[in-house]
Amino acid sequence: STAHAELFDSLDRLEQQLADNDTKGIPFLTGQNLTWVDLRLYKTLVRFDSVYITYFKTSLKRIADYPHLLKFIRKVYAIPEIKDSTNIKHIKMHYFTSHPKLNTYGIIPESNGPVLE
Repeated sequence: STAHAELFDSLDRLEQQLADNDTKGIPFLTGQNLTWVDLRLYKTLVRFDSVYITYFKTSLKRIADYPHLLKFIRKVYAIPEIKDSTNIKHIKMHYFTSHPKLNTYGIIPESNGPVLE
């Protein structure tokens, strides 16, 4: 579908931007400091492999298949306040149990996505 193609085109562009930034010693999307934009991206990416692939059928590639996106997630997750507020178990429980028409039996997949540490 068009939406699926656009999603993965965007992930490919982000992967390239983070790769380019990495060669320049730039750790985040827009520079040396974590910004609101980085947090927005993190919140999406951290859910992608553990929830979106199953729930929204975005299974063309995993975030684990994008080395710079994965590195970005791990870098953000390493910030103590971010780590303390990221609860993959809760994220999965919310998505997979809050819409019974989409998941009648409330089955929660085992995978938590890529290792964040």
